[in-house]
Amino acid sequence: MEKESTISGEKKLEIKTPNQIFILSGQSNMAGRGGVIKDHHTDRWVWDQILPPECAPNPSILRLSSDLRWEQAHEPLHSDIDTNKVCGVGPGMAFANAVMNRLNKDSDVIGLVPCASGGTAIKEWERGSHLYETMVKRTEESLKSGGETKALLWYQGESDVLDIHDAESYGSNMDRLIKNLRQDLNLPSLPIIQVAIASGGGYIDKVREAQLGLKLSNVVCVDAKGLPLKPDNLHLTTEAQVQLGLSLAQAYLSNFC
Repeated sequence: MEKESTISGEKKLEIKTPNQIFILSGQSNMAGRGGVIKDHHTDRWVWDQILPPECAPNPSILRLSSDLRWEQAHEPLHSDIDTNKVCGVGPGMAFANAVMNRLNKDSDVIGLVPCASGGTAIKEWERGSHLYETMVKRTEESLKSGGETKALLWYQGESDVLDIHDAESYGSNMDRLIKNLRQDLNLPSLPIIQVAIASGGGYIDKVREAQLGLKLSNVVCVDAKGLPLKPDNLHLTTEAQVQLGLSLAQAYLSNFC
């Protein structure tokens, strides 16, 4: 949300800081590959820039940039975070717009903290790793303006389906990740909304079983199975990301509001 202030006779737009903060983390389907296509003229991957209305910008929805500044959120949310690949539409904006539509106060401002990184296995998110410590640092920075962390949205696991050991240890690794994050953020009851993966092949059933069966307080699971996939049979389409964002919002509003 922006407001005008006058400094030395000049008008300057100031961004109002968020009071409801959500962490977006995991791998490529959280970062967003919706609408990422091959440009055959340049032989490069690009985002088609097709923006569903559910993902439209809103002055009361902000994102924490890679250099830790609040700015108005817009797709692709992870463009300066998941920089090794081209990002497109993920679930974050559809989620935030749906939650915003249900909030009662005009003063509410949502802050999204994108942290996802494509192609990463859960062991790369263990305490002490670059990804984990960056997620903690970005979350801590997001709180300095006085907001409250309302939930972590987590979509990851496709990189853990190829090896039987990785798949079988997914549940214990996810359990440890949640407990460590809650401890390091000093948020022992931090709500976690994880997504049960819809793609990846291999030992996907073992990873999904762990995700759907995780027994921790304030942890709920949204199942992505059946959502439309791109031709690579790995990444969700733009339409699917919108559906997932709405499902994540419903899970948050039903369980934690």
